[in-house]
Amino acid sequence: MKDSFDDYVKNTIYLDFFNSLLLMVVMNAIHYFDPVFLNLSGLEINMLVLSGFCSALISIYSVKLVMDYKSKDFILISFITVICGIGLSLLLIFTVFSGNHYYGRLLGSVGGLLIGAIYIVIKCFKNSFPPIKLSDWKYGLAISLPIVPHGLSQIALSASDRIMINYMHNAAQAGVYSFTYTISIIPQVLFSSVSNVWEPWFFENMNNGFHDKVKIISTKFCLLISVVFAMIACVVPEIIKVMATSEYYGAIDISIIVLIGLYFATLYYIPCEIEYYFKKTKYIAVATLLAAIINVVLNYFGLLYFGYKIVAWTTLFTYFLYFLFHMYMACKIYGKCFFEIKKFFWIICSTCMFMLLLYTLIDFFVLRLLLLVLLLGGSSFWIFTELKMLKTDSQ
Repeated sequence: MKDSFDDYVKNTIYLDFFNSLLLMVVMNAIHYFDPVFLNLSGLEINMLVLSGFCSALISIYSVKLVMDYKSKDFILISFITVICGIGLSLLLIFTVFSGNHYYGRLLGSVGGLLIGAIYIVIKCFKNSFPPIKLSDWKYGLAISLPIVPHGLSQIALSASDRIMINYMHNAAQAGVYSFTYTISIIPQVLFSSVSNVWEPWFFENMNNGFHDKVKIISTKFCLLISVVFAMIACVVPEIIKVMATSEYYGAIDISIIVLIGLYFATLYYIPCEIEYYFKKTKYIAVATLLAAIINVVLNYFGLLYFGYKIVAWTTLFTYFLYFLFHMYMACKIYGKCFFEIKKFFWIICSTCMFMLLLYTLIDFFVLRLLLLVLLLGGSSFWIFTELKMLKTDSQ
């Protein structure tokens, strides 16, 4: 079984290589016949394709490492690509491209990815080069192609608000909103890393038939996400004040609203695993595409009749629908509601009410700090209880 999976991974790497090679030929042909069409130099085009190939290869192998619980190797690859990318960029910027920092950064970044990709190829293919299996390609494409509109829709969801503010209002307001969004996205980035642990655990226990166990832990995962977001909401205005100049203070009053929206975007990680587990990726694409369309429409009319800050509210509503769509799809795929829906409801409602309370107290730092202390005390007690139960169960 393991050898079969390893061969499948290698075949997906073959597919990545041939796709990238084809794309490079097409892009260079377009550039040759019409150099102005892409508005990129030949070097930029080839670096773009090479970057995509290396990034895809690293992603493929990283997923394998996560599924094999090889967290050290996963961290090592991330470390290699980041450090090499930064190191090469600095070296090129201060030497060969001292007069053109853009190319120094471009080549350095791609070079870091290339070093990581070469390391993976050596590591992955040192024992064998399995033959190309078209059945593996067909299987992989059937699952992954519907994810393409899902990925594009996710980009639209995360970026359309800032693009539309810039287009319909001005760059200054877009910059203020973007900074607030960047600060508020910190916990989502944290939980996207946590999902590297959550996903293999989820798949393993679902495969072993421990559905009730997964259901219970899903509720606890939801609670953990809620507690972390609530804690950050207590101090997010102060984080902005510390990290930004006074020009960005104008968006402090919507920082908690943006955070609530991203809270729902993070909760999406829970139901989407059902969709991935049953390989119903077309449902993922439909749910995300719907949310993206609604987001663009609401942003347009909101910006047309109100100020740029209304986008925080429209995005919150859209991410709420985004979570609901995926929760509905997960239940539809499973045949019934997989999750402890009443507990989810109370956890989510309580968290939203708490963060909305913080929104009303945005000018009262002491009160928010007091609520943070109470939240820390309650969550510490919960963690202590969970650890105690875990210790009892293991005996």
